[in-house]
Amino acid sequence: MRAPNLWVDLDPDLKCQDESLLAIHRYWLDKRGDRLFPSREDIDPIDLAPHLGNLVLIEVTHKPLRLRYRLIGTRITQVMGRDSTGKYYDEIYPERLLRAIYVSFEWMIDHRRPLRTHGEAFYPDRNFYHYETLNLPLSSDGESIDMVLGGLVFHPADTAPAADAPAGD
Repeated sequence: MRAPNLWVDLDPDLKCQDESLLAIHRYWLDKRGDRLFPSREDIDPIDLAPHLGNLVLIEVTHKPLRLRYRLIGTRITQVMGRDSTGKYYDEIYPERLLRAIYVSFEWMIDHRRPLRTHGEAFYPDRNFYHYETLNLPLSSDGESIDMVLGGLVFHPADTAPAADAPAGD
C-alpha cells in the first residue's frame, strides 16, 4: 500500500473544528486539573465511549524519539485501511511521511503542551480527506511526556467543515 500524500498545518491555539475533538480536550483538561499533564492512569477510554472510534493512545520514547500505537479507534483504522495497534510509526510509515508526523510531536514535546494539526491527505486507492488531530500529552512522572492521548477525525473533502468555521455547540 502506498502512503498518502499529506499536507500538515500546526495549530498551537487548538482551534478544533470537530465536536469530538473538543469533547476529548475537555476531558483531558478535567483530568489534568492543576498539573502540567494528566497521567495515563487518569485516562479511562470508556469515559470517552462516544469518541472511541476517533481515539489513539500513543507511547512516546525518547533519545531517539519513537512513537508506538497502543490503541487506535475503529474509524481511524477504516480510513487508513489497517490496524497498526502495537506498531511503531517507523515500522509502518515511509520516511517522508514520518518526518512530517514527527514535526508535530517534537513541537508538542518541546513546548510541553497540546497541539492540533490539520490538513489534507489523499489515499491513492481511496479518497481525498481533510483531517484534524488533537494530541494531548500524558506523563507518568508529571514532567516527561511518555504517552499521548489523541483524537483524529477524517472528513471526505466534500463534507469537511470550513477551516475557520466554528465547531458545533
